[in-house]
Amino acid sequence: MIQQIQAAMSGWKLPIGIGDDAAAPPTGAGQLLVSSDTMVEGVHWDERLSPGDVGWKLVAVNASDLGAMGARPSWAMLNLSLPEPLDRAWFLDFLEGLAAAVQHFRLPIIGGDTTRSPQRVLSLTVGGHSQRPLLRSWGRPGDQLWVSGFLGRSAEAFYSKNPSESAKSWFKRPDPPTKLGVAIAEAGLGHAMMDLSDGLKMDLGRLCAASGCGARVFPAKIPGVERLDWRVAFGEDYELLLAAPEEEAAELHQLAGGLGFQLTEIGELTEDRAVILEGGWPEALFSHFETRA
Repeated sequence: MIQQIQAAMSGWKLPIGIGDDAAAPPTGAGQLLVSSDTMVEGVHWDERLSPGDVGWKLVAVNASDLGAMGARPSWAMLNLSLPEPLDRAWFLDFLEGLAAAVQHFRLPIIGGDTTRSPQRVLSLTVGGHSQRPLLRSWGRPGDQLWVSGFLGRSAEAFYSKNPSESAKSWFKRPDPPTKLGVAIAEAGLGHAMMDLSDGLKMDLGRLCAASGCGARVFPAKIPGVERLDWRVAFGEDYELLLAAPEEEAAELHQLAGGLGFQLTEIGELTEDRAVILEGGWPEALFSHFETRA
């Protein structure tokens, strides 16, 4: 395994990389931010994802967390718990996807651990540096609410009998707008930001609770698939949710467009603590403890 990962990072200079008892992560300018994510077979993926897709997704969801706080990816620690006997074909396919994502997101793996387990459990801890971390607790009443990209593709791939190629691709190998998150933070724009991993309904509620305010959102403005519940109540969008003052709108549009991303204004933060979607929120489709069809 070490050889495959080292090959994916060929040419990268690390103080002390993978292969020793401990590692020295790369340094960077600004505040060090650390995040961790775990994927469990049968909970976070099933036969709809190839092993390579799982490897890609493990890196992508962690890169998304860093980008959503304005952090440039710096290093990662990989922990694998796998059944015995080792399914070599599964493992090599997994490494292909992992290595491709490591290169795409420029997120070097500097160490980790492997152990035997009754089922596959995969965990990645990542670190990055941000010159200006954007927290979900800094939103202010009157801020406009923005989302990047196109929401609901993972839900479409999960539920639809005939999902689009775009939906299938995003569900299997999402490509979060990490560069956009970093650019927004480094340009001094925005008040609060987070990624949409659990759906707009749940994640907007978290941003509002942290910021001590409410929100009003207009469903017709939310970019995404046709079904509203898929756009707001499933998750795995890995797009940005941003709160920013109205006077930054033109600059945000210009910044996003220059990087090849889309930002859409969908509502605003309010003094009232209520988090309102005009017409009402659909029922949540997924949580870690319950899934609804």
